[in-house]
Amino acid sequence: MNMEFDIRKYLRLVKRWWWLLLVGAMIPMAVSYYFAAQKPDQYQAKATIMVGTSVFQDPDPDTRQMDLSSTLSAAYAEFVRQGPVTEAVIDRLGLQRTPERLATQIGTVIRSGAQLLEIYVTDTNPEAAALIANALADELVRRSPASGGSDPEQQEFIRSQLQELQQKIANTGQQVDELTSSLSELTSAVEIQDAQERIDALEQVKSTYQTTYANLLDSYSQESPNVLSIFEPASVPQWPIPRKTNLIVAVAGAAGFGLGLSAIFLMEYMDTSLRWEGSGAQSVLGLPVLSAVPSAPRKRAMLSSNPSDAMAESIRAMRANISLMRPEQPLRTLLLTSPGILEGKSFVLANLAVVMASGGKRVIAVDADMRRPKLHELFDRPNVAGLAEVFADHQGDEENSWSIPLQETDFDNLLLLSAGRPPADPVALLTSPRFPALLETLKNQADVILIDSPPVLGPLDATVLATVCEGTVMVVSAGLTKQELIQQAKDRLLRQEDVNLLGLAVNRAKLNNSYYACRPNRRSDRRDVESKRRKKGSDAGPLGLGEAAERLGVSKAVARRWCKSGQLPASKSWLRWRIKEEDLQAAIEEMVRIEEV
Repeated sequence: MNMEFDIRKYLRLVKRWWWLLLVGAMIPMAVSYYFAAQKPDQYQAKATIMVGTSVFQDPDPDTRQMDLSSTLSAAYAEFVRQGPVTEAVIDRLGLQRTPERLATQIGTVIRSGAQLLEIYVTDTNPEAAALIANALADELVRRSPASGGSDPEQQEFIRSQLQELQQKIANTGQQVDELTSSLSELTSAVEIQDAQERIDALEQVKSTYQTTYANLLDSYSQESPNVLSIFEPASVPQWPIPRKTNLIVAVAGAAGFGLGLSAIFLMEYMDTSLRWEGSGAQSVLGLPVLSAVPSAPRKRAMLSSNPSDAMAESIRAMRANISLMRPEQPLRTLLLTSPGILEGKSFVLANLAVVMASGGKRVIAVDADMRRPKLHELFDRPNVAGLAEVFADHQGDEENSWSIPLQETDFDNLLLLSAGRPPADPVALLTSPRFPALLETLKNQADVILIDSPPVLGPLDATVLATVCEGTVMVVSAGLTKQELIQQAKDRLLRQEDVNLLGLAVNRAKLNNSYYACRPNRRSDRRDVESKRRKKGSDAGPLGLGEAAERLGVSKAVARRWCKSGQLPASKSWLRWRIKEEDLQAAIEEMVRIEEV
């Protein structure tokens, strides 16, 4: 079972990083093919040298001499690449290259059983390859001791003397035979004695010739294992060496694939971010998993576009798990935070608020992230007045009424309290006694209060808010949030005795269609937006898009979208939007409802 799990894990890695493996293999293959195609044709010539006496010349070869010839062949195979030999060949042929360069073109093969040394020379010019191979073989033969060394005429002289002595011995023997046969024809004792004396003299001369021949032959052949002779000279090659382009490309591709695979395994080993690929884990780092929310398209921020898909089911599962944690006394104030930025906590909170409101509960979404507010843009509302203005307007704890700028959203039973303009010290506002009093007031107006806060590992806002809320949910992002950061955020929250950390909500999870989605009767949750009436007669000049966005507390992209849809009355001159002051004020009054509580 463990092996099967590991294999599936590796297959998932290959499936996720297939493009890296493809690129890692294709780039080396393309580069190697390019350079292999640019390389010119190579020709190879071979010259063969015999080391020692040939087996064809010696009827009774000595095995010791053959072994010695094999050892000498290995020595000459090294000598042929050394400077003295290569420099002599370069000078003889007038080559325009260094001895080191020439040495790289030389290859040798030793045929120990046949006492042969093969010299290979590779060059782009076939004639040059043959000339160099023959010159190297001739240079080795010339430098071998028994082949003449520095005085080759001496060995040639010995060979000529041996041939002359052979001829003299044969002639003397013939004369002795002729005189011996003529003795039977002689009648005079004087003639017979004279012939006998001549035969003895010729026998002595023949014996002297034989002794001299034996001495010369012994001198010539006593170092016969160290004799070099050219067995086969090099000929001009007719065909180039076959290219190994396919093999080179295949090896380069395999090497690139292996490097890419190693890089993937190394990245996965070094990556400590949370992985959630359809796994059914019930807890992470000791915290229960309330839900796994899949990734949503960039253009889609809320559930209303398709309330029956996997993301909607995952949000409903989160709502159910939170309710089951305290069914006898449901949680009224719930904080959603995250270890770091870009985890998607605001997105999860907004959709959780929609799901709770669709279930019949009256919900207020409070954006307490006064440093980087986001909820108002998710609900398509301005950020003109919000939580910061509530604290600024409420100066005394003895007051019993609050002026709370709750904004209606496009969803029934769901109100929004935006963050408002960023204050100088958000922590001071959240730690004051006014915030718990505000929560009590809001609980009188709604069944559930969902609060969005900054990250836990950032300012102290999240820790402070967690102590006054009945439950806290930490939103983490699969593939982004490091596990060590989750542990640090958990430790920071649980250091406070009043914090009730319910568990984790895993965002951007790969669910692999593991949710069984229902298909309820669809109905429109959005309210019809009334058409805006343009007002005329204003003395103030029109506002630009940037200034209007600043007044509304939204980004320019959101303001531009409102202008295009008609939600914000505006006129377009060339590429610039113009908004009248009275139209902007009317739009704000239309979208923001101030309730006296």
